[in-house]
Amino acid sequence: MTAHELVTQAENLPLLSHAALRLANLLGHDTRANHELVEIIRCDSLITARLLRACNSPLFGFAQPVESMDQAVLLLGHQKILQLVLTLSFGSALSCALPGYGVEANELWHHSLTTAMTAEMIARNHPDLDADPSTAFTCGLLHDIGKLLLHQVLTPETQSAIRAKISERISSADAETLVLGVDHSAVGACLLGSWNLPGSIVEAVANHHQPVLNPIPKLSAITHLADCLAHLAGSSPGWESFAIHVDPGVSGALGLSPEKLERMVIGVRDFSEVVQQFMTMK
Repeated sequence: MTAHELVTQAENLPLLSHAALRLANLLGHDTRANHELVEIIRCDSLITARLLRACNSPLFGFAQPVESMDQAVLLLGHQKILQLVLTLSFGSALSCALPGYGVEANELWHHSLTTAMTAEMIARNHPDLDADPSTAFTCGLLHDIGKLLLHQVLTPETQSAIRAKISERISSADAETLVLGVDHSAVGACLLGSWNLPGSIVEAVANHHQPVLNPIPKLSAITHLADCLAHLAGSSPGWESFAIHVDPGVSGALGLSPEKLERMVIGVRDFSEVVQQFMTMK
């Protein structure tokens, strides 16, 4: 089965509102006027309610209540609002259990949020990559979305076969391809492409296990590194964690020594409290 066939035949696609899809296409663009952003959000009452609830949570700690979308955008800015909208929009889908992957409820959600925050940090710390931090956050958030669809076709036999491959230190994506003919990266990229999300996000999801480094590192390299660091920091859903390793090409391109990577893992562990606060907002 190809990625396209799996996406078109999937019985339970993740739900995303039209407003959220429109907002996803604004990532990386700072020239949008506040009123344009607010008008898109106002089209979806559920997003509006969730976003105002999030803005008034302890995560932001504003002294005065945030009572309108205009006020929220003014206080947080375009990119942070877009991050919040996508985080809230995907929360329910990513928090479900995936028995086919040995993933319990909320494990994938925790890993996805940790990866998102790590990707944003990497983008901010490496301005030479010219990667928008909010777009990097979104790539991290959605990098494993293909698992939501691929797990629908996993049988006990294919699960065992994939686990056996991973136990040989083969990546989860390679193991899926060997057993199923397609991996979660390709399926996730196909799904996001069908939603007309920006090509940079589709590229990052498609290649996060085989990051593109030439002629310059693309968002897939940031997403790959963020994914690995999240796993190494302990946010590792299911049974693939022992096959995780940072691509030497990525660490070399970003000038990361083993000591620097270890310090980054420690920093990712510090995201735990913020991740937990995000998870309560879905």
